[in-house]
Amino acid sequence: MRLETMAALLGRNDLPGTPEELAVLGARLEDLIRLNGEQWVLDNRRKLLSEWEFIVARRIISPS
Repeated sequence: MRLETMAALLGRNDLPGTPEELAVLGARLEDLIRLNGEQWVLDNRRKLLSEWEFIVARRIISPS
């Protein structure tokens, strides 16, 4: 998923994370849209952003 698309979905242009981490976020957002629909992501973007910030801050995603 393109960074611009992720930013639009999450309502924030300055998404934290490395390019590798952002690729993981994009894949996860695609999964959530497929499972729950785009409106669900829009409705839950605050929680998703909060969780994402926690993941990036704690370095939970390991480099490949």
